[in-house]
Amino acid sequence: MVRTDDELAAEPSDRQRIARAAAIIMVGTILSRILGLGREQVTSYLWGTSDQVAAFTIADNIHTILFDLIISGMMQAALVPVLSAYTAPHQREELRRIVGALLVLAVIVVGATVAVMMLFAPQLVWLMTALGGSGQVHSPETIPLTIQLVRIILPAVFLLSISTILMATLYALQRFTRPALSLAVRNAAIVAAALTLGRTALEIRSLAIGVVVGALALIAIQLPGLRDAMPRPNLDFRHPAIRRILLLYLPIFIGLISNTVALVIDRNLAFNVDPHALGAMRYATALNQMILGIVAAATSLAALPTLSRHFSSGDEQAYQRTLANGLKMVTVMVVPATFGMAAIAWPAVDLLFFHGATDAAGARAILIALLAYLPGTFFAAFDQVLIFGYYARQNTRTPVIVGVLAVGVFLATALTLVGPLGMAGLVLANSAQFIFHALVMWYLMRRALGQVGDATVGRTLRVAIGVGALMALAAFLLASALGASPFAAGSPTTPLPLMRRALAVVVPVAVGAAIYVGGLHLLGVDEVRQIWRGVMRRVGRAAA
Repeated sequence: MVRTDDELAAEPSDRQRIARAAAIIMVGTILSRILGLGREQVTSYLWGTSDQVAAFTIADNIHTILFDLIISGMMQAALVPVLSAYTAPHQREELRRIVGALLVLAVIVVGATVAVMMLFAPQLVWLMTALGGSGQVHSPETIPLTIQLVRIILPAVFLLSISTILMATLYALQRFTRPALSLAVRNAAIVAAALTLGRTALEIRSLAIGVVVGALALIAIQLPGLRDAMPRPNLDFRHPAIRRILLLYLPIFIGLISNTVALVIDRNLAFNVDPHALGAMRYATALNQMILGIVAAATSLAALPTLSRHFSSGDEQAYQRTLANGLKMVTVMVVPATFGMAAIAWPAVDLLFFHGATDAAGARAILIALLAYLPGTFFAAFDQVLIFGYYARQNTRTPVIVGVLAVGVFLATALTLVGPLGMAGLVLANSAQFIFHALVMWYLMRRALGQVGDATVGRTLRVAIGVGALMALAAFLLASALGASPFAAGSPTTPLPLMRRALAVVVPVAVGAAIYVGGLHLLGVDEVRQIWRGVMRRVGRAAA
């Protein structure tokens, strides 16, 4: 297909649109992840890697599993791609009816499901904890506390389902600000609940209360953004759009069942392998989720409506160009994030978590989990873009099939390594799952479409890895010079003074960032400038 001069002249607009949208989501995600990290810092300070944290982690996992199965995976796979086709001004009334019917359906289905799950909370907790061993690594009070936490936190699933539909509608309308910032408000609610109620008789229950309050805040923030497209509740569940959404989501649901099985096995093994495991994996995951949220989710969500539009119009050239832009933006962000985190892993753990109730054994466990998660985090960032590329083509089957195979890789690796390596074996199995999924998705997309993006993706990846490796080496040497290294000292026993801990993180990060950005600029990688302009434009508007 030969493109006209006018079409070629319009090419940069997609990249700029994605960069601006990614910048909006990134700013919101950074705020959310910072507050999320603050939430984990407060948790580690008050409860460390104790049995209370293990209980809350299991309850939180049950709430997350139910939310994912019911609707979370539907947003990117079905809601945004389908609703994007009804966003034209002359279709706005129909969009309102579709979203209204979705909300009524969610109230009926999710409300009933949550009520049943609360009733069977003891059985859910048994399923998450009793299959991997005797549970003797935790105190007898842990299971009753977990059941209580499950019943407190499950109503959040109902509220999150409502907010997800509203959020998907805003994304389809390409209104990114409220969805991006609302997640920060949710984490702020959890932090506030922990700080105000954590030292009372409620203790760890304060976190579960904060999760529910935060979910309610999401609805309050999203709804005003739809004032010109306010949903109209109705019972038209047979609308073609709703049938299409459910049809697209069915393979995702089946795939999520396999992921749920893997998570249940993982939680059972972690609950019984080490008293520090669940807490350490939780805190390490917070750092890795910050990377994925800032890098992959921002770019992927920003590109999804544009990819969907190009696929719907049959413009494969524009689709591949948009996919290439997304992959390059992920590359220039995920390389410094993962390489840099590996370089300053111990100073970061020392600064963020080695305080309060977290002792030396807990800090070492967090360090091990963080390092074992990072390889998977690197590949998962690219995987998100590839998955969304399939979603934009309204193909949810392929990611699901690959996901089921990846779960098999996880189970085989986990059951092989958990014996000799303990918690580290579980985390490495998680990384193996992500690596396998990303590589297979890349191979299948290239085989089906003939290419993945364009030739500039490979060059950007090579340049970013080369400069990122140099950056990581410099950051590691600086961090070792400024702060005690667990590798040099044998093992950490006491936290460093606060100023020294802060310097061991801030200085390597600043120097590493200068090396990386300067290196990419000298080597002609333009995505850094595009992202920076988008962030500065959004910050300038917010300041104004």
